[in-house]
Amino acid sequence: MHMDKNKEKSYEELIQLKEEGKIGWRELIRQQPEMENDYYHWCVENDLDMNEETAEAFVTLTEEHVTA
Repeated sequence: MHMDKNKEKSYEELIQLKEEGKIGWRELIRQQPEMENDYYHWCVENDLDMNEETAEAFVTLTEEHVTA
C-alpha cells in the first residue's frame, strides 16, 4: 500500500492510526500544523515538556474544548 506523505491526514484518520498503535500522540499532533502550534504555546505557557504525556493531555483537553 502506497502512502502519500504529502497528503495531510484528517484528524479522524490520525485518531484511527493512534488507536491502532501506528502513531503516538506526538506524531498525531505533528501531523496537524495548527494543533502543533497551539500545543507548542500551551507547553511554553505551562512550562511543560513536549512529550507523549503532555501531547495526550493536550489532545484530550482540545477534544473536550471542541465537543463542549
